[in-house]
Amino acid sequence: MIESQVRALLAEIADGGEAALSQVDVQLARRRGRARLRWRRACMAGTSVLAAVVVAALVVGVLPGRPGSGPPAGPAAPRQFNPLVPYLSFGWLPAGDSLLAGGVRPEATYLTAGRTIDAPSTWDLVVYAAGQCHLTGPARELKCSTPALEGLTARITGRAPAVGGHRAFWAGPYLVWPYARGGWAGLLLPISYGSPKLSDAAKRKAAERDAVKIADHVRYGAATPPLVFAAQLTRLPSRWRVSSVYYVPDAGVLRASRFALGTGTPDLGADGGLEYQTNLPYFSVTDPVASRRSFCGKSASEIINGYWVVVTHQVAGTASRQNLCAASADGLALYISEFGAHPPINIASLFRDHLRLLGANPANWTRKPIG
Repeated sequence: MIESQVRALLAEIADGGEAALSQVDVQLARRRGRARLRWRRACMAGTSVLAAVVVAALVVGVLPGRPGSGPPAGPAAPRQFNPLVPYLSFGWLPAGDSLLAGGVRPEATYLTAGRTIDAPSTWDLVVYAAGQCHLTGPARELKCSTPALEGLTARITGRAPAVGGHRAFWAGPYLVWPYARGGWAGLLLPISYGSPKLSDAAKRKAAERDAVKIADHVRYGAATPPLVFAAQLTRLPSRWRVSSVYYVPDAGVLRASRFALGTGTPDLGADGGLEYQTNLPYFSVTDPVASRRSFCGKSASEIINGYWVVVTHQVAGTASRQNLCAASADGLALYISEFGAHPPINIASLFRDHLRLLGANPANWTRKPIG
């Protein structure tokens, strides 16, 4: 998806900055999983839009005559991130900006900050787990990628002030630095280099100063508000785990707005900050939107566990998908989707027998999404 499409889709974001529910096309997910993606707020096509931050991969070429940064001293970067434990937090942001959203996958974790999630520009931070980035070749390229996504080349344009005592570089609109042994981080400035906005050199320099200060105050592995879930799954196969999470700040906690289940390396790729696995579900659990008549489409509804829901099955060639949508269930709006023709638990049974809705009161939410 190109930048103009992303921004057009972001214009459709739900009221209050909350991410709308996503209906992902399986073939689109496969293509995006293999595609070379940009740093961007990722959206998935469908009748509505998810606003999230996903950073696919970064490849940095070091300027001739400027050696790449050596391994920083201190602790090693995590080999993987726990999707249930936010690893990152901002220690400082410019006046008027605040945390808008974040997410965790095993290979990378990310945050976005700004004034509103649908603003034309935000601060987008990504941190890679150890081993995801490698200096290779005579040109000294730093290649960062994940199993679900390929890389992108961005040439370094100059040296940046040190970040946390580590050597840092500018790469167009990005600031990149090694945050720990074996791990790299990057921050996308809320401007696009080469755009008319940057005809004012003073604004560019001010943004760069803010970027260095933000990066210098990022906290890694420190305590954050708890990550909580408004729904809990029970009696699932023992290998099923939460594989990735997209969250938003809410009432002093980080609320999991969307999350996916997996048993290993995703085979559908990644999009919208989540990683997808064939035949396993992903969930969107948001504030109620019962007033939006088109929220669940125009398909016939049925009652499961006392809630009106819409269950649909879609088949396109060899691709198959099941969806369940509930516009108002115990004070929540819920969307569940499964890709694949042979899910171990069909989507209606998943909702009826394996899902506990915990309501809209944050006091009732749980840190344990699988009970």
